[in-house]
Amino acid sequence: MTKPVEEGHPSDDLSGFRRSLGEFATGVTVITTCIDGVCYGMTSNSFASVSLEPPLVLWSVKYESQSFPAFRDCSHFAVNVLADDQVDLSQNFARSGPDKFDGLAYRDGAGKCPVLAGIAASFECSLSEIHPGGDHLILVGQVERYARYDRQPLLFAKGRYAIAADHPETRVATDAAPAATEVPEAPTLAQLLGRAYGTVAHRLEQSRKTAGLGLTLMQARLLKTVQTYPDSTLQDLLPEIFLDFNASQNILESLEALDLLAIDEAGRVRLTEAGEDRINAVVEHTRTNEQDLFKGVPKEDLAAMQRVLERVVGNRG
Repeated sequence: MTKPVEEGHPSDDLSGFRRSLGEFATGVTVITTCIDGVCYGMTSNSFASVSLEPPLVLWSVKYESQSFPAFRDCSHFAVNVLADDQVDLSQNFARSGPDKFDGLAYRDGAGKCPVLAGIAASFECSLSEIHPGGDHLILVGQVERYARYDRQPLLFAKGRYAIAADHPETRVATDAAPAATEVPEAPTLAQLLGRAYGTVAHRLEQSRKTAGLGLTLMQARLLKTVQTYPDSTLQDLLPEIFLDFNASQNILESLEALDLLAIDEAGRVRLTEAGEDRINAVVEHTRTNEQDLFKGVPKEDLAAMQRVLERVVGNRG
């Protein structure tokens, strides 16, 4: 086995750890958002696909970044995948300071997030979830619109920019005889439940936006949880929210800023009158859409499904 040129614990040699991470080639993106008419953008190579159903992507922003507050508080962001002739754009958005968009061609995407011209691909996303990740905050977005252009992507590896080229063995692999068709295994119940949840949640979130209810999936979930268990602390509510404390705290603060809930000195959370009205409208909207979603499914099948799900969920102790 070949001896590594460097190895060890990351805390002993942070530079070596960073160089090792650089062995993993990535694309280069510019992430943009818009808050109160002000545009923000930063270069990032932490972009990754998460899920197809629902369509989710993620990236991460450093807490110390000047643009951190904007991305933490945004409702939408756009991922601009740079083309191989856009090194200047990458360097422009990698710097600190204002006026990054001066003289640039772009259009307004979802949430008025800038979508740059000449890129390889774009993903316009609503902010779905946020998770702490060491010295970064991980942002998960649900893709509302995508676009792909016939361009070569810009790459980054070993601390420098790179371009894509076909590997010499590509044709060999392409021309190889296809493998025998395998019969896929039947999905587990847990897989079906997860996919069903993603499909239903995505459809409901899209219809909520169309109806002007103005809440993300996680905001609606937290409001409903507070309505079900009023005067609970955030810590008490965590088992029902399925997020860690920091991510839940951010969502809680966003709802408090919208005057949809109030927090007393002991940290107990209760809906405001506006919050009560909003979540009741969301629940009614959900019931109406469920009737349309399950149209054609026999009532006895729906009743059986509800009994099974209630048994799985159980009662909160």
